[in-house]
Amino acid sequence: MRHIPVPHGRFFREECNLHDVRYNIGGGKKERQVADAELFEGMVNHSISYFGGRNMVGSQYWFICLAYLYYLAVRIFGGQHFNFKG
Repeated sequence: MRHIPVPHGRFFREECNLHDVRYNIGGGKKERQVADAELFEGMVNHSISYFGGRNMVGSQYWFICLAYLYYLAVRIFGGQHFNFKG
């Protein structure tokens, strides 16, 4: 599968890789919802922990907004890549 480069993809690499693993494992609709929610939660936590001790509140806010946009994108467009079982 060919991936589209996304803004700050390297920053969120670990969270995205884990999300890809969860999509490959698959399951039903509930498992997909959980995988997507955990992606968003992981990205937000990463942003908060990275920027929390720095004087970069605007950057922290931007990365949390970006995490939400990624979440929306996987909810809207990710279904075709999820390994639905059953």
